[in-house]
Amino acid sequence: MKNLKLKLKKISKSLQTVTAGLLILCGGINAFAQYKGAPVQKSRLIKVLRSKSLQTRDIVTVINNNGVDFKITPEIRKALIAAGARPEVIQAAESNPRLAVNSLIVKNNRRNSPRTPNTNAPTSYDDLIEQAISSFKEKQDTRSAVRYLETAVKMKPKSPAAYQMLGFVSLYGLNDAARADRLMHQAIENGGSAVFRVFHDDNGKFTHRCTGSLYISPENIRFESDDNRHTFETSTVNVDKFKLDRENTREWKNRSIFKIFLKIGSDKARFRFAPITGKEEESKMVDRFVAESKLENLAPTTAGIYLD
Repeated sequence: MKNLKLKLKKISKSLQTVTAGLLILCGGINAFAQYKGAPVQKSRLIKVLRSKSLQTRDIVTVINNNGVDFKITPEIRKALIAAGARPEVIQAAESNPRLAVNSLIVKNNRRNSPRTPNTNAPTSYDDLIEQAISSFKEKQDTRSAVRYLETAVKMKPKSPAAYQMLGFVSLYGLNDAARADRLMHQAIENGGSAVFRVFHDDNGKFTHRCTGSLYISPENIRFESDDNRHTFETSTVNVDKFKLDRENTREWKNRSIFKIFLKIGSDKARFRFAPITGKEEESKMVDRFVAESKLENLAPTTAGIYLD
C-alpha cells in the first residue's frame, strides 16, 4: 500500500458547489478582480470545519476563490486547528486576506440596510444552513436543524448543500436511515455527495484506528480523518470490489465493517472502514452508494490513489 502514492489527476467539481454554498457570505461586493465572490467569515469557516461534512480540498478552493475576511493570528490559527482545519486550509487563509473588502462590505451594508428592528432571523440560503450547523453541532437541537434545512430546500430546491446536510442530520440526529438515503441521493443528483462518519482501520485489526468522514459522489470516494493524519481518495471507477464483513477481534466482536478493494492496472489496495454507529444498515448504505456512483462514472479516467 505504501507504493500506491499516485497523485489524483481528475478533480471532482461536485462538492465545490456544496462548499461554496456553506462558506460564502451573501450580499458582499467584489473589490478585487482575482476573487469571484464575497470573503469567507471566520465564524462560518469554523462552523463548517466542525460539521465534518465537507472536503478540505473544496474548502480551500472556496477560500482561494473568495478570500477570507480575517488575518491569521496565533489565536485564530489555534481556533481553526481545534475546529479541524488542515494545513492547506491555514495556508489558503494566510494567502488570501481581504480585510479591505470586509470593511467596505460592512460600510455598504450599513448604508443600504433598511432601518428595521433586527429579529436575528436567517433570511438567506447560506444563513439557514449555518443556523442548521449551529443547532445540530453546538446546541444538539436536531429538530431545529431540520426545520432550517427544510426551509433552505424550499428556497433553493436545485442546490445540493441543504440536501447533503439534511441527509447527514437524518442519519446521525434522527436515526432515520431511509430518510437519509433519500436525501443523500437528492444531494448527489444536484451535484453534492453522500457523507458518512466512519472509523478507518490503521493496523488491520481496528485496534489502532482514526475517525473521519467518507464522501461519496459519482466522481470519487474520499476519506478525511478528524486528526488530519490520513487522507484517502480515488475515482469510483477504480473500485474493484466492495465487501461487507464482521470484525471478530476481542474488542470489536461481530461489529459491522466494510472493505473497499481498489485496482489500477497492476496496483491493488484495500481499505477497511466501520460505521461509527456500528450499524450494519449503514455499511449497506455505503455499499449501495459506491455501486451506484461507479455505474454513473463510466468515462475513462487516469485517476489514481492518494493516501497520506
